[in-house]
Parts: sequence; C-alpha cells; structure tokens
Amino acid sequence: MDEYAGRVLAERYRLPARPFADGSGAAADGFEVSFADRPAETRAFDTYSGQEVLIRQVPLPEVVDAEVLADDGGGADGYPADGRAQDGFGSGGRMAGHGRRAAAGAERDPRDPVVRRALQAATAAAQLPDHPLLDQVFDVFAQDGSLWIVGELLPARPLSAVLTGRTLSPHRAAEIAADLLTALRALHAHGWLHRNITARTVLVCDDGRAVLTGLAAGAAQEALCGYDPVPRAPAAEVSLAKAASGRGAGGDGGAGGSGAADDAVGAGPTGLAAERARQARFQVVGAVTERWAPEQAGPVDGAGAPVGPAVDLWAVGALLFRAVQGHPPFPEESAVELARLVGAQAPAEAVGGGVLRPVIEELLCADPAGRPGAEELRGRLRALVRTAPEPELGRRTVSLPALAGPGDPRRLPILRRRGELVRRRRPKKFRAGPSRSAGRSSGGASAPVELPGRVGVGPVPQRRPGRGPRSPRSLGRVLLTVVLLLMVAGIAYAVVFLPKSGADAAGGPSGADLSGTSGAVPGSSPTPSPGRDGDDGKGAGRPPGTGAPQTTAPGDVAPGFALRTDPLGFQIAVRKGWQRSAVADRGQVRYTGGGFELLVVPGRDATAQFGADPMAYQQDKEPELAAFRDAGWSSVSGLRRIDVGQTAMAEGTFSWKDGGGRQVYARNLAMIDKGRYHLVLVIGPDSGRTEVDRLYAQASSAYRPGRP
Repeated sequence: MDEYAGRVLAERYRLPARPFADGSGAAADGFEVSFADRPAETRAFDTYSGQEVLIRQVPLPEVVDAEVLADDGGGADGYPADGRAQDGFGSGGRMAGHGRRAAAGAERDPRDPVVRRALQAATAAAQLPDHPLLDQVFDVFAQDGSLWIVGELLPARPLSAVLTGRTLSPHRAAEIAADLLTALRALHAHGWLHRNITARTVLVCDDGRAVLTGLAAGAAQEALCGYDPVPRAPAAEVSLAKAASGRGAGGDGGAGGSGAADDAVGAGPTGLAAERARQARFQVVGAVTERWAPEQAGPVDGAGAPVGPAVDLWAVGALLFRAVQGHPPFPEESAVELARLVGAQAPAEAVGGGVLRPVIEELLCADPAGRPGAEELRGRLRALVRTAPEPELGRRTVSLPALAGPGDPRRLPILRRRGELVRRRRPKKFRAGPSRSAGRSSGGASAPVELPGRVGVGPVPQRRPGRGPRSPRSLGRVLLTVVLLLMVAGIAYAVVFLPKSGADAAGGPSGADLSGTSGAVPGSSPTPSPGRDGDDGKGAGRPPGTGAPQTTAPGDVAPGFALRTDPLGFQIAVRKGWQRSAVADRGQVRYTGGGFELLVVPGRDATAQFGADPMAYQQDKEPELAAFRDAGWSSVSGLRRIDVGQTAMAEGTFSWKDGGGRQVYARNLAMIDKGRYHLVLVIGPDSGRTEVDRLYAQASSAYRPGRP
C-alpha cells in the first residue's frame, strides 16, 4: 500500500508517509494524529497480517532515555529474554505467543522499572476477554521513548469528532451511554476500572453503536504515575484463565454489572508516594473532567473516598454533560484548578439535558455512594431511549426520481414490493397468437427473460392455450367503473340520510377544517338567527368592534368551551370563564385564563405587503412570533400548508425560551381571507402541551372571520 511508506515500528507496523489528514490535524477518519500531552493515534499497516491497524502512542517520562530501552538480553515477568515480537494473534485476536525477533529498540521487557510497570499494565488490559463493545488490543511494546499500543481499526469516529460544532439530543446521548455501561459491566465484572472514558476514547461506529476504547492506554498512564491499575488476585487470575481458554470471549463472563468489589482493584500509593502520584497525574492526564472524579481529585490525607467503579460512572456523567451541552461541567484551563473545582463546588447545571438531566446530576454527585448503580442506570437509560420521538420532517420535501432515458415524462415509475419481479412485455407482433417456439428452449422449459439492470428475474410462465392475460387497459376500465359506482352510492346516501349542514356545523380537530368545509363561506361569518350569538336577530346592523363579546350557545365545541362572537366580528371557540382584552394599536384580541393565552389577529396584515405565502409569513414575518425568532433556543415542528377552496392556511408548532427562562409552547395558524392575514395563536408553558393542543383544536376549527 503506497500510502504506508513511513517508518516501521517493531519490524512489522508501517506508518503512513504523511498523516491521513485534511490539513487541520485530524485524520480523514476522524482520529487525531498528534497531541501534545495525550496519546496520539494513527493508522498503520501490519506487514505480517496484511491488515490495517490503529496505533496509540503513550509518551514515556523524560527520564527514560532511548539507551535504557535498548535490548539488555534480560527476561522477567513472563516475557522472553530475547525481546521477541509477536508472530500471530491469540484467542479473539488478542496478544498471544512470541515469534519473530523485534527490531532494535522495540522492547517488551524494558529495564527501567517505571516503563516495565506501564507495559505490564497495558499488556494485562489487552488480555481481557473480547467484548463487542470493547476494542481489541493486539500488541504492546516500548520503542523510541514511547509506549505503543496496537489495536483494531474500527469503521468509526471518536465522539469528540461527532461533537465538533454540535451537540447530541438527550435520547441519542442516552443511547451511547447505555452502550458504555454495557462495556463497563464486563470490565467491572473482572475487577477492572477503566479510568480513561473521554470523548476521544468513545468511538461511534457506522452502525450507530458506541465502542469503548483506551483501556490499555489508560492503564499504562496510571502505572506511569505510580498507581497500580491491575486488579488483585483472584479476579485477575480468573480473567487471565478465561482469556487463555477462550470461554469468556465475546461476553460478559456471566457476572453482573459493577458489582465487583472495590478491593479487587490494585492498591494505590500512600503517604508521600500518593502525593507524588497525584502530581504526576496532573501532568500525564491533563485537564479532562471525565478523568477527575472527586475521589481522584481530592487530597491524599486519607479523608477522601476510595477509588472504585463509581469513578467510571462519574466519567459517564461528565461525558453526557459534554454531549448535550457542548462543553464540560467544569472549566478545563488547568488540571490543578480542575481538581480543586471538582472537590470544592458543584458542577454546572445541564440545562440542555432535557429528560436526561436528572441522570446527569445524579452521576456527577460528589459522593460516590450517591451515584446510581450501573444496572439501575442502564435500565433507566434504555427506558429513555424507548421514549425517543419520531424525527420531525418539518418543511423537507421528497422529490420523485427522474425517469432515466427518453421515457414518457407523464408516466410514473412502477412501484412494487421488495423482491417482486417485473417482466418485460412481449413485442407487439407476438400478441396475435401464441407461438410454439416463443419463450421455449430445446427442452420445452421457459427461457429466462433478462431485464436491464436486474439480476435473477427468472422464467416467464407459459400461457395456457386459448386463454390470454387480461390487458392493463381492461383492468383499468373495470376499476374506474367500480370507483364511479361507489361515488354515486356515497352521494346518494349523503343526500338521503345526512342532515343539512348549516353555518354552525363547523368544527374539527385542526385548522384544516376551517372556512369552506362546513357550509361557511371563507371570509364570511355565520348569519345570526334569533336566540343565537346573543343578537336575538337584532345585531345585524351593529358595526363591528363595538360592544362586549357575546357568548353563543355551544354547538359542536367540546364541554367547557363556548362559541363567542367577538366585537370585531369574528367567531371563535373559547374556554368558559376566560377574560378578553384587546390591543387596538396592534390589532390583537387576547383571551386569557389559567396561565394560557389565546391570541387572535383578525385581518391586520395585508398580502400586498407581506406576500401571499402563509407559511413564509408565519416563520419570517408574523410579529406575534418575533419572540420565537429572537430566542436563543427555539425549535419548530409540524409545519404544513393547507389549502381549502380559495383559502390558504399554514400551521405549525413552536417552542422557545422567553426572557424569564420559561419554556414556552405555542400552536399557530395563519389564514389568508380576502387578501388579509388572520391569526390564531395559543401560548402556554411547555409542561401544558396537552392543554395547548386542546385549546388550539377548538379555537382553530371554530374560527370564522368577520364581515368586511
């Protein structure tokens, strides 16, 4: 492979001649290729197996010189004295065996004790049983002042690349967190803590699942600082035995959740050594909130909580906060200041967390005992994922595909079920009668008919003598006759049995049932009759806009509502007991009650000034939605245009946060009548969506403009 023309590590892993990057420092597949104080990642080509792999580089302390890493011929801790490299992959593709001699400088048994501990910790992490949500590690070695970890190259992007310039919805973040908890369940069951959950070590695969990586690199870093990340026996012995036998590959080992005891984790340093390890961790780990749980950031005087599985749950909480908010819960200007803030104050509020906010707040609890258990948390996240709403299409449209070639543009493409065959018609000259040789092979079987662009169409069935297939034209005549008969029967039934529809028969679930659908002419109000609308038949001559609003007898409105004929002449359904107020200079009429508001604008704006597209007016020009357009956070859904006769309408659902921080939910209808816009807008708190929908359904379906 020409792109892998760089230097070779361990006499087998060939690096690219130049980074797979677009010039910004990030690899084409999303991986970073250089990083000053954290492990760098890049793709490489394994010349032994012929596969592409991912190599992570963990810089070693500066006190370790290249001469220290030279082959000293010694052997210890189960590694061969000659420093051989691996020759193949073991069970599940992980580290196994030793074979071909490594190049000079590539060591698996370095003489320096610090480097040896880091290499042993990464090697132990690599020998864990395989799991579908954990990455595989193939090789670990030290060379040229760095520790190199060779693992599988997944078709995925780091979560840090996914979050560039955007945030995740609470439900998508919950889905990723559920995958992480499944992976942590397997680690904790074997006594391991991950301690390296960040936006860079979580990979989002092309199929949507999240894979947790970086365990070996994190273990090496913890060992370099002076900690012992390898679990104590017997948990470590059990996990190694399972890895050797292959019984634990691809599963969780049958253990549950994070129920592994805290003392299964390797013991940490004490006294002066603990303070030195903490100071070293500031330099090696850096300012990453996910890696500084309060029990890791606190003092080393023994007053802090022990480090256990709860540190990984803290990391998941910080990662969720970052995913939904776009920034960490604490400032990350320096590691020392970050550790101080984590131990001294509460994290920022996850205001954008939505349904995920309670989970994030519980995971970021300073007390490890106050964080939820992994099994409980995973159940809650899965329940949230199941409640994810269907995606809103909004104003997006779907275009029909253009016909290929010089086909008839009036003819639509044939729609069929998947797997259904479409056979080409016989040429017209063969329709006069069946042919003995047409479609037959020498053996009398039907010959396959090939259709351009299709594979495996199959044989054409033989015609029975004296009986031809019915043509599509005749079938069309039959269907047309049936449709016409059904229409005539329906009209006759309506004329005979249904009552006459009057002006007050209007009503329906939405604005689609407005003017022109129930006997009311668009742009005109119902003709008053004695005993209706409070007129007693005498209000026809009263000019609109004067007098008090008149409540009519309820017609088809729901219980608790009443039809009102407003002094401005329009009719609308309003909940009983609501108060009316008007703003003359803005042409608005408001009905309010119970924290909700019904706002009507009867014909204030003309289409000559604002255009004749009600959807464009609603989104870009309607003054009543100015707060929605100016809000820092807003969303819109359900936009649609409705044309009934000569009446053009548009409706939509709008949400925004007002100046007081209140979440507002609104339903809006914009209708054009006689060249002027009529608006029906219902506004309420986000927690009262059901009531807003009900108020809007009654008001929009009953609205009738007044007389001009």
